[in-house]
Amino acid sequence: QSEVEEAVQECRNAEEKAKKAITDAAM
Repeated sequence: QSEVEEAVQECRNAEEKAKKAITDAAM
């Protein structure tokens, strides 16, 4: 189960980075 949670956490981190990149690009 911890492996799944780790994957989810990584996915969320990737999403946050993508959002930040899009926001920076928009500015």
